[in-house]
Amino acid sequence: MSNPPRLRFGYGFDMRNPKAWFRPWPDLYAETLEFIEHIESLGFEGVWLAEHHGIDDGYMPSPIVFGAGIATRTKKVRISQGVGLLPHYHPVRLAEDLAVLDILSNGRAEFAMGIGYLGFETEAYGLPRGQRGRISDEVLEIVRWLWTGETLDYVGEHFQLKGARCTPLPVQAGGIPMFVGGVAQPGFRRAAKYGDGFIGPVEFWPAYLEEMKAAGKNPAEARIVSMSYSDMWFLVSEDPEKTIHELAPHAYYQINTYAEWQEGADWQVFKGMDLGQFKQAGVMKVVTPDEAIAYIKSRQEAAPIEAFCMQAASGFPLAKLAEHAELFAKKVMPAFR
Repeated sequence: MSNPPRLRFGYGFDMRNPKAWFRPWPDLYAETLEFIEHIESLGFEGVWLAEHHGIDDGYMPSPIVFGAGIATRTKKVRISQGVGLLPHYHPVRLAEDLAVLDILSNGRAEFAMGIGYLGFETEAYGLPRGQRGRISDEVLEIVRWLWTGETLDYVGEHFQLKGARCTPLPVQAGGIPMFVGGVAQPGFRRAAKYGDGFIGPVEFWPAYLEEMKAAGKNPAEARIVSMSYSDMWFLVSEDPEKTIHELAPHAYYQINTYAEWQEGADWQVFKGMDLGQFKQAGVMKVVTPDEAIAYIKSRQEAAPIEAFCMQAASGFPLAKLAEHAELFAKKVMPAFR
C-alpha cells in the first residue's frame, strides 16, 4: 500500500453571527482574519469558506471575496470554498474571480463547490427549479476549459458563450485544483467526471471510487479533501468534558438550523434534538491529543485524505478556539509530519 499524501490541517468558517453572540460585522470579520493569520503561524495550511444565501444570521454569501481578504493577510495557507454553490455563479465570472484569487495568493487558491440543496436560495437567484445539477455540470465544464487559456464558443442548455476567455490565467499550472462536493451518487459522478477530486465525508470515498472507474479514470489518481458531518465539530482538549459543555450551545445552534433546512431535502444527516440529547449524541468530537491522532489515522486508513477540515462553530469565541488550535499544533500535528 502506498504512503498516504502529506496531510494538511485547517479550519472551515461560515461567518454566521447569531443573535445570542452577535458581534458588529466589521469586528467579526477582522477578528476572523487575525485568527487565520495566527493559525497559519502555528502551521495550519488550509482555510475553507462555506456559502449560503439569504440566511438571517448572515451566513457567508461570498466566499471568494472573503478569500481575497485572506490572500492579502497570509503567505502559506491554501484558500478554498467549503463548499461553494455552483449554480449561483456565471462560469466566465467564476473562472475570472478564482484566477484573480490565485494571483493574489500566488497560487494558493482551490476550487471546492457543490450544487446546493436549499430551494429558497435557488428561487431568490431566479434559477430554474430542479436544474441545479445540469447548471453545475455546465459551469464545471466551462471553467475547466477556460483555465486552459483557449477561447471558447459554447452552446449548452443554460449557457451560450461566444469568444469567452479567462485572462489573466491562474498562477497554478493547468488551473486551480477542482474538488467537487456531493452527498449522493449524482454528486460523486459529477466529481469523477469534472473534478480533480472529491470534497466531502470520508464515508463516501468508496462510492466516489466506483464513479471514477465508471468514468474510465484511474482510481489511483482519485483525491479527497475530508469535510465531513461526522467531523464537523472536532476539537482537541486536555479536558474534553469541560470543553464539550463550552462548545455545545454553539454547535447545537448550527445543527438545529441544518436539521430544519434539510427537512424534505434529498438527503438528511442532521436530526432535531434538544441540547441534552445533542451533548450525548457524539456529534461533537472533543478528544485528547492522543485520541485525535488515533482518530485522524483511522480516517487516513479509510481514504487517502490530503486535507482535514475542522469547523469553527458559530459564535464560539475565536480566542478560545485559538487555545485548542495551539494544542492541536503542539501535540497532534507532529504525528503527521
